[in-house]
Amino acid sequence: MIANPIDSWAPSYLTFSSNMKHDKLVFYMQNIRSLKESDRDDVLEIAKNTWDGHDYLPYFFDGWLKDKNSHTAAIEHNGRVISLANLRVIENGRTGWMEGLRVHPDYRGKGLASIITKHVVDIAKEIKVERIRYTTATDNQSSLHLGEMVGMERKFDLAFYWHENPHEIVWRTPENTLREVTPTQLLPSLSESGILPHNVIIYDWKALDATPEGLVKIGLTSKFWIQTEANTIKSFSLGFPRDDKSGQMWCFTIYASDEAGFLEQFSHHLNQASEAKCDVIFGIFSTNFVNTFYALDWVRHHEDDTMTLTLLERIL
Repeated sequence: MIANPIDSWAPSYLTFSSNMKHDKLVFYMQNIRSLKESDRDDVLEIAKNTWDGHDYLPYFFDGWLKDKNSHTAAIEHNGRVISLANLRVIENGRTGWMEGLRVHPDYRGKGLASIITKHVVDIAKEIKVERIRYTTATDNQSSLHLGEMVGMERKFDLAFYWHENPHEIVWRTPENTLREVTPTQLLPSLSESGILPHNVIIYDWKALDATPEGLVKIGLTSKFWIQTEANTIKSFSLGFPRDDKSGQMWCFTIYASDEAGFLEQFSHHLNQASEAKCDVIFGIFSTNFVNTFYALDWVRHHEDDTMTLTLLERIL
């Protein structure tokens, strides 16, 4: 079993200190700056100590530096980056997506997560985005506390599951009623289907509104499949491969109005993972189908096989 997939915001190990000396707090606050190329080794060192090395920072660092819509933040101490985060402006400037919050192991428990989170929110206000968002594991109390601290509210939860060696799973449903569609073919039917919570699509710990622009953006890396009945979408899913330290991972999200649609979509993505020769699957789906999923004979039900993720939001 691989390490837990990556939260978009605070890692599970963050703690808070109520007795941090005022002068130390001020020192850290005065030493926040943007990331730069020379910080690479420090960032890789932090990533190496996050989720057994399964961190996405090594894959995103260069992109953040080149992206005009990314507003990075780093706390420096003794010439080293000891904490960092990024605010990425998406959805035509409407949303500030908070991601990549990390603290070096030697500096955990000192309140750095709180400092850098407040700083990122200040950036969001300064550049005048309409709202800020991030996702995190629902049992990550430190991360939820950070969101509450800056006035964010929980929007909804979804279940997620990962499994190594998906090619070993022989279970499949007999149905075959799915068809692949393009982003333009999805609207307005997808929004009218009512299967998307708050009309938001979650994919690989990210979130976008199901607008034409949002679907086109997701479609740059993902494929879409739907199941229809009387011209109404009964289930919808997206999927795509991405690199992971364990190898190639097939990531997918399923939205369905009933169990049959959910199971057929899940079966379909097992096929996609096998065809793509992926080493791991990572799936996201409604918590309504958790019991249905665990009723399948092939599912290994370990305590940390499935968890839930939460989307948090604040309107600025």
